[in-house]
Amino acid sequence: MHTLESLLGLLIQISVPAFAIASMLSMGLRTPLRSFRAQLRDRRTVLALLGANFVVIPAVGTLLIWLLNGLMAPHIAEGFVIVLCAAGAPFVLQLGAMARIPYSESAGPMAVLLLGSIVFMPLVVPFLLQDVQVDAWAIARRLLGTMLLPMLAGIAISAVLPTRADGLARTAGAVAAVSAVLMFVSGFGRNTSLLLEVLFSPALLVAAGLVILAFVAGRVSGELAGPTLTVPDGPAILSSQRNIAAALLVARSAGEDSHQLVLAILLLSAVGFVMLVPYALATGYARRRRAGERTSAGVLLGIVGPRSD
Repeated sequence: MHTLESLLGLLIQISVPAFAIASMLSMGLRTPLRSFRAQLRDRRTVLALLGANFVVIPAVGTLLIWLLNGLMAPHIAEGFVIVLCAAGAPFVLQLGAMARIPYSESAGPMAVLLLGSIVFMPLVVPFLLQDVQVDAWAIARRLLGTMLLPMLAGIAISAVLPTRADGLARTAGAVAAVSAVLMFVSGFGRNTSLLLEVLFSPALLVAAGLVILAFVAGRVSGELAGPTLTVPDGPAILSSQRNIAAALLVARSAGEDSHQLVLAILLLSAVGFVMLVPYALATGYARRRRAGERTSAGVLLGIVGPRSD
């Protein structure tokens, strides 16, 4: 049993940075510079997204968690707080494809939020989690090295080798998918007893409530956004799918408390996935039907078909 636990611990130490690096590399390879430029010029959209993701969601969500503190184990609540501070998830690109949201309206805002998370999390997470040993510089170093640099590398490779960018992005995406599976298996497997305890507690309802909060805040920001965003629920999906890679990297800097924080982050991510994927599929199906497009399984899942940028 001790050997299995050590193996699972080693597996999650490898899979978390592998997932972060591969997913950000894939995103950079698929995101042209024009997406960043167009998004940054639209100050109204940038301010609306930043306000929703780095003011409303962390503030209201953390307040809600503090009010419900007695209903959850302390480290579960602290893991949820970390997730609320992490925005700009690469998986949003896939959810956007499912929901038939133009690619530039997913990639550009997601990159803006990722850059915001790299600045926001080292400053705010140590302040909110004073009972947890987290080092601001360690957080910044992990985010810069495993998220920002791979994204920039992907953008550079895409500019230099445009004909090979798509194939490289698919390979990096496959590595990210395998790493994500290993991450969930090892994270849940290492904390089976705590997971069972959490599943029979109000923590699941709190997690669902936080996803709904993020969705509503993102939907409001979509209504307030500028002309670069044409689909109002795009920011809702973008905001409610938090950046699990960034959150896990931060949790790993917490020392001996990290495995419980990791469980909370994976749990909230899984709840968000279960809630958002059906929504994205349903809205994507309805939009494709209205547009007279074919609705095969591959198209609905965002696997085949042209990107709408």
